[in-house]
Order: sequence, then structure tokens, then C-alpha cells
Amino acid sequence: MTGLCGSFGAVDHDIEPLAAGLEWTGREETASYAGGDLSVTLATHTAGTADQPVRTRNGSVSVWTWGTVWGYEGQEYTPTDPDRSAAVCADLYTRYGTEFAERLNGTFVALVADEAEDVLHIVTDRLGTHPLYLASTDDGFVFSTNLQGLAESVDATADDRLMAEYLATGRVSGCATPFEGIEEVPPGTVDTHVLGGSSRRVRYWLPRYRPLDRPYSYFVDEFVDRFRQVVAEYDRPDERHGLLLSGGSDSRLLLATQPSNLTAYHMSDWMSPEATAAERAAHAADVDLEWLRRDRDHHRRALASNSRMMNFYGRFDQAHTTGFEETLGDADVLVSGLYADSLFKGGPLPKRTADFGPLGNLDLPLSRSVDSVESFLSTVDRPLPEYLTVSGSLADLLRPDIRRTDRGIEHRGVVYPSLAELVGCWEFYPMSNDPDLFYYGLTQTMPHWTPFLDNRLVDLSLTMPRKYQLRRNVVNDALDRVAPDLAAIPNARTGTAASRSFAVQFVAARLASIRRRFLPGKNPPKNYFGHGPWTPIDKLLQRDRFGMETIGNAREALERLPFVSWDGALRCYRDHLADGGNDDDLYMLLGLLRMPVTEHLVDRYDRPSTDDDRSPGDASPASERALRQWADSRPGER
Repeated sequence: MTGLCGSFGAVDHDIEPLAAGLEWTGREETASYAGGDLSVTLATHTAGTADQPVRTRNGSVSVWTWGTVWGYEGQEYTPTDPDRSAAVCADLYTRYGTEFAERLNGTFVALVADEAEDVLHIVTDRLGTHPLYLASTDDGFVFSTNLQGLAESVDATADDRLMAEYLATGRVSGCATPFEGIEEVPPGTVDTHVLGGSSRRVRYWLPRYRPLDRPYSYFVDEFVDRFRQVVAEYDRPDERHGLLLSGGSDSRLLLATQPSNLTAYHMSDWMSPEATAAERAAHAADVDLEWLRRDRDHHRRALASNSRMMNFYGRFDQAHTTGFEETLGDADVLVSGLYADSLFKGGPLPKRTADFGPLGNLDLPLSRSVDSVESFLSTVDRPLPEYLTVSGSLADLLRPDIRRTDRGIEHRGVVYPSLAELVGCWEFYPMSNDPDLFYYGLTQTMPHWTPFLDNRLVDLSLTMPRKYQLRRNVVNDALDRVAPDLAAIPNARTGTAASRSFAVQFVAARLASIRRRFLPGKNPPKNYFGHGPWTPIDKLLQRDRFGMETIGNAREALERLPFVSWDGALRCYRDHLADGGNDDDLYMLLGLLRMPVTEHLVDRYDRPSTDDDRSPGDASPASERALRQWADSRPGER
């Protein structure tokens, strides 16, 4: 596991267990520093770790970075060597003080220790792509990018309400965590701590939606120019690049702009239509394609492995590249098209729906009106998993912590200037609000980058009118301009070329979905295989025993933890076996039950009563027997 940990002022706090927790794969490069009241351990994938901290010319300031600085704004934009990220920060701090942060372009968290002033500055990037968590002690604070390890280190207790939000949504929104006394440093912030004294937070950036009244062609032009520039700057001719290639256009655009020494990788369960589309695209671009094929036990192994590095956002199976490290090791750096949907295709925006009876509800490319905080809560509301003991719905968990102020809308340490930013940026600002482990899983696997998180593309997305995000596709149109031959290959989801109009793409995607549901065609060889790149976990849970085994082995935890119920977990699983629909809830629970920190939490609570003393009735034994009978009826399944 890569990341940072340490303490400031808390000289008696032992950070060795925290530091050991950063070594997840055993291949990390680590370096530790201890001086006066500051201790820091850094773990990265690269051999340059030992070069940190970087000191300023006068020797009084030390700088560490986890992540990458790609450039900075001066009189003009200056690209920088990513291997010199800490040195760039040190130089800019000397020139500009803490205001250097607002000039940086990158995905990182930085520590700046000014020994002359007895001050530690924590600097987060605009979106908080590399979360850092703080826990106060009597004489200072302890910090880590590994939330589980930090919670154990300070013997934190769980917040039942926020733990329920995590299990219901795959995240704890804002900068809160499900542990009392631990918070995330906000995105776009310089967090300054004076030894033995005060602390101060300065936000140097907020997302501000400022749509430009320009024709759509302007945004295509700008997007193509900026995208090409970003890829050209990030490309390292002396490195081997690995592209995570899907059957869609986001990664295909990267194939078109083609970083140096490129190999494509595609993940799937079988040679699905998605895999076939990726193969065709790689062949057309004359790029080798490696197939990362998931076997039957992939999710079982992911549960055992990935739960250790989770920071309470996302599901354990979403760290998609883990398990393929040996094959991916042929590349020096991975490249992905992550966050194109969130930034340019209206992914987070609530949409109007139409009821088509047996065909289900259809999302329309029209935004749903959100004119108040309460209407926003209504939009995101959902029932809670039945294994939770917390009552109410998701909106009830969020409502106490979201309010309007003179700065905008504030929610657990995060400021959204208006409803427009709350609605449009909720799922990626900060990045720990994204209920998907993919990006963080990549961060823990090997060096990687995605061009869509570059400041210049984020800025462009905040100027694009919603109508273009919802009813156009700037990525498809950019692909058609840059590489018409690749755009002509049908998209795996729609079955039509990316060069076709948005209207054709929209209708084709819906027809393809209906065709897969109701008409015979190229069906997967197993019913728990999907047409897309990811395993349909609803069907996998109905066929594989690892979920039931995990819950059965965690009975003590489910009975001792106050925010979950053993009976409820059995009912949730039983209902899923009968009718489906509880797969997300169950996967969230499975991940929690396998997290190392859960054992720590369980030890804080009294042991439950024995079976002979248990009440009420026989609900649990009956449910447990039903699950056991289901397992026994499938001797061929594991």
C-alpha cells in the first residue's frame, strides 16, 4: 500500500504499526524520517522514495509528496518532471509561500515542514485525489492516508450513523469518516498546524460552475486541443505505458493519442462483445492487447486482498487491477480514461425518467430540477440496507450535516458554492465521495495517470453547459476528429459507431439493453458473466458460496457491532437468493466484514449472549438453515 503517515507533536505516539500498514504488496519503496516533533513515513511504487524529503535551499523546510505534480501556473503554464514533484513543491514554496498550492496541477498530497516556524502545512490537490486523514491527540495529531490503520492506531470508535451511510452508499460524504475523531483534510486546501498551538485552513480552490454561451463546436475544439496537450505532456518516451482499454470511447481516445511504447489491457470474464470491441480497436491502432481474464475465484480473492486497503469508499471488487500485477508489470505506468463520464457526460446529474412498464424506467437526457437542499436530498434518497439497525433513509442520515451558509452549501467540511456545484460535483468532490474503488485501487497497484483529472480539463468541464453534457458526447466527437477509423468501430454498449449522432447513440443503447434482456443473442457462457467489462455480482452471489461463507464466519461481528444485525444480514442474503436486488448492499457488508479494522471494532463491544439465551424467537436459526440448505443443494458450486 502506498501513501503517507506520521505524527506532529504527538511524540509519544508509536507510528511504526501505521508505517508497516503502508506495505500492502511488499513491493513498495519506503522511507522514514524522524526529527524533533515530526515523524513521517512515505511509501511509493518508485525508487525515488529515499530522495524525500526534499529540502529548500536554506535547509529549513522539508517537503514530501505522495502522487504527482505535472506542472504549475506562473506567467504561463510550465510542465514539470513528475519524478521531481517534491522538488517542484519545495522550489515554489520558497518563491510563493503557501500560495504555491494554488499554482499546482497534479494529483497528490504534500507535506511542507517549516522547522524555523515550527509549522506543518498539509496541501491537498483540487479534488482530493489522495486523501489524508487526521486524528488529534493530547499533544498534537497523527495522520495517515490509510484510514483503517489510523483508526486502529488511535483506538477510534465507529460513528453508527456514518457507518450506515457507508454501507448504504459506498462512501461517507463530505470530509467525515465513519470513525469518531478522525477527519479527512478537505480538497483544494492548505491545512496549517503550529506546533503546540493553533491550526488554520485556507481553501485555495472550489469548483465553480460557470457555463459559457458558446456553440458546441467551441467545446469540441477546446477539448481536443487540451486533451492532446495533456497526453503529450504526461507521456514519457522512455517508459512502457499500459492502457486500460474498454469497448467504449473514453479509453479509445487515449488509444488514438497513443502514449509511447503502448500495450493495451482489457479485463473481462469472457470474450464478450465488450472484449471484442476492445480487440478490434487495438488491432486498428496496431497496438498489442493483453487479456486480463477473471477466473471463477477472482471475487473471492479480491475480498480477501482488497479489503485491507479500503478507505471506506467503494466496494472491494472495484479495485479491478489487483490480481493482475504480474501481467501488468510489463508496463511502467498505467493510463486510464477514468472520470470522463463524471466531468463531461453528465454522469452525476439527476435525470428525468420515463416509465416504460415491463421494459423498466428509462433515464432521459434531460436534467431533473433541483431547486433546494431538500429537493437534492430527495433526489439522492434511498432505503437503507435491511441489515442496518439505524432507522430512516439515506436523506435522514445526510440532513443534519448539510446547510446553506454565506459561503454556499456546506457539508461536513466541504463547501459547494451553490446548488449547481452540489448537484454536479457531489460524486467526485472530494474524490472520497466517489463510491468506486477503481482509482484508489490503481493508486495502490502501480504508477498511473488519467488525463481527465488535469486542471485544464476539469476547468473546461465546469464551463460546459449542462445541455451539452446531457445531449451531446464531446469524447465521441473528439475521437471522430482525432481518429475516424477508431470512431467507426461500434461502441460495445450501443452497437453503433462512436461517429454517429448522440440521438442515434442514445436510442441504440436503449434498444441494445432491451435486446439483451428479452431477445436471444450471444449469451455469456455462464449466467454470472456479463456483456460488459464487469462481473454481474447479483448473479455471482446467487451462484457462489463465498458471500454466505463470509457472513457465516462473521456471526460474532454481526452480533457485537451495534450498527448491523446478524438476523438482518441473513434476511438480506436470503431475499437476494430468492429475488435478487441486494447485491450492492451485500457486497458492501462483505467488504466491511473482511476489513482488518472491523476486528478492532468488534473487540470494543461486549460479547453477545449465547444461542441458548438469544432472542427473539428462531428467526436467525431459520434463516441460517435456509442458507445452509441452499449451499448443500449446490455441491458443484463454491
